Amino acid sequence: MALFWGGIKEMTKKEKIAKIIRTVTVPPVMVCLLLIILYFTKDGIISGHTELIISILLLGIVPLLSYPLSMLIPAWKRKGREGQRSLAFILNFVGYLAALVYGLAAHVTRDMMLIYLTYFISVFVLIIFNKLIKIRASGHSCCITGPLVLMVYFIGWKSVLPCAVLFVFIIWASLTLKRHMPKDLAWGGVTAVIAFAISMLLTEI
Repeated sequence: MALFWGGIKEMTKKEKIAKIIRTVTVPPVMVCLLLIILYFTKDGIISGHTELIISILLLGIVPLLSYPLSMLIPAWKRKGREGQRSLAFILNFVGYLAALVYGLAAHVTRDMMLIYLTYFISVFVLIIFNKLIKIRASGHSCCITGPLVLMVYFIGWKSVLPCAVLFVFIIWASLTLKRHMPKDLAWGGVTAVIAFAISMLLTEI
């Protein structure tokens, strides 16, 4: 936290705002927000508080561990930003796969399985793009687009405007801090949409 505030003091006002936006909208926070909103506003998706806690743990907390671990484990720390990014891919894959396995074993609702599948397929496609095809697709953009698409799907069109505004702010923050090129963000967003579409088809089978 001291490093965060220390770094923020050296930034311009615009960069400070962008940094704060990026920090409060990291993918684990967004998925936790999605799950909590759905739990309290939509019946029949999340079957009780135990399922909510397990989902937050696997989809949110496990991926979030990449941030402290990348600073505590010397081998990852030496790699800097790229090391953190690689570790994030690994822990996202582990957490999302565990969520999918839990969903199958617990016979969760079709809507909950749609969420698990969307996240798992998203990270799977991201790994193919970034590691195999060598297309740099933004994991941040993907994991932001995913919950926003799911929010619109479950809540309806009334959530389109706030989701669109939030998405624009997040993209602006990423570009301002030069974390990604526009094409990286575009590929990340496309990945989430593809994952959602595939998940829709699979849950209809």
